[in-house]
Amino acid sequence: MMDFRPSCDLETWKARLALTEKIRQFFASRSVLEVHTPVLSRASGTDAHLDYFETLGNPPRYLMTSPEFHLKRLLAAGFGDIFEIAHAFRLDEVGEKHNSEFEIAEWYRVGMPVEALMTEVEDLCSEILGFKVEAKRTRWKDAFLNYAEVDPLTADASAFRDALKHHRIPDVEGSDQFTKEDWWDYLMVTVIEPRLGRNFPEFLMDYPESQAALARTYVNADGDKVAKRFELYIRNMELCNGYEELVDPSEQRRRFEADVAWRKQNARPVPRVDERFLAALESGMPAASGVAVGLDRLFMLALKKKKIEDVILFMDDNS
Repeated sequence: MMDFRPSCDLETWKARLALTEKIRQFFASRSVLEVHTPVLSRASGTDAHLDYFETLGNPPRYLMTSPEFHLKRLLAAGFGDIFEIAHAFRLDEVGEKHNSEFEIAEWYRVGMPVEALMTEVEDLCSEILGFKVEAKRTRWKDAFLNYAEVDPLTADASAFRDALKHHRIPDVEGSDQFTKEDWWDYLMVTVIEPRLGRNFPEFLMDYPESQAALARTYVNADGDKVAKRFELYIRNMELCNGYEELVDPSEQRRRFEADVAWRKQNARPVPRVDERFLAALESGMPAASGVAVGLDRLFMLALKKKKIEDVILFMDDNS
């Protein structure tokens, strides 16, 4: 007989529900409005690093990788500070810390600079984890310098290979065709991320312009053009991705077009661009900062569980 039972036990599920209620109380205390947006949409994000589920039909619909575009349409419509506890979907992401369907808390604060939003993320995590989260701020470039001992902006393939060798990480087949961004991604996953947040909570921030996604950019003290983007790591667990939001519709369209061109060049599926989201930007979306926190991972930490299947009822590969 096939095992029909859930992967998460009853007591853990009850504890998770209690933590979810704490999140709602956290936002209620700060007058942030709860909203609900569609799971299915006729358009999707174009991010080159995200793979999405596409349904049959004419036109096709997409399971949302994030409620971001719908939430920003609400910002443009004057809803003010908002949050959503939502299910999001990423194709073929299953493992100890991944599931193709996962739950997030995503919220937007009108007029709030990204640094203040980082503090609010710390406050929410403190509430759920039961200890004061005070995260170290580490710039993306400094993470490479400190943990991989290589300057990502000036290094060539030889220097990146030396960094791998120094950290006893094997080279990968096809690396002779790597772009500089490919090297960045490989060293981030193999060398740097295992060290982020290991001994203390840590924000990674000031990503390069090419990894800005939907974030504003600025020139930092070193003269580098970087994104107002951050991620939080606690005990080697990446918990969130946040931005001071890009509100320039022309720049956003340019980024979408660059993503689509990359997808076509690399024979990847190309989703329909979300023109309603671009229309929201053109209408005058207010300045805001926003972030999505992975609740399954946050609850893993709070409930001292080692695998994501221990805090969700059914995993994608056995549901």
